[in-house]
Amino acid sequence: MKILILRAEYGEIKEKMISEGDLNKILKEVIIRTLDLWDPNKSDLIVVRHSQEITIKLPIKKEQYDLYSQFNLRRKGDYASFDVPLYLVSFENQWIDNNIVDSKVFVVSPYIDDYVSEKIEELAINITSPENEKEGEEEELEE
Repeated sequence: MKILILRAEYGEIKEKMISEGDLNKILKEVIIRTLDLWDPNKSDLIVVRHSQEITIKLPIKKEQYDLYSQFNLRRKGDYASFDVPLYLVSFENQWIDNNIVDSKVFVVSPYIDDYVSEKIEELAINITSPENEKEGEEEELEE
């Protein structure tokens, strides 16, 4: 199985790799690698399993159907959606009230195709965007 590994920092993709192997084994290798990058005095080290919904406009090709149907493919009007399992390894973060703001993360997921890879890259960028940190601070000030 092909596995997508992304490292995102402050709203930018710093590293993108596609590896061949077992998802759990590669995830554990990424976590071990993360230990060298993590500063325990600065933040928590958090690993979260997540399912990301991906939406694509219909019609789709037979090859796409074959790929996406492995991930709970369903139709919603003119669109199809499916859930991609992924792991978020956050190694630089801060808590603002009850919310966590991630600055540096690895995202590990099955590599399905370029379209899905782009959507997961967008997710990694959004998660680590400095704008998310500002929004958290603004929410804290409003209370």
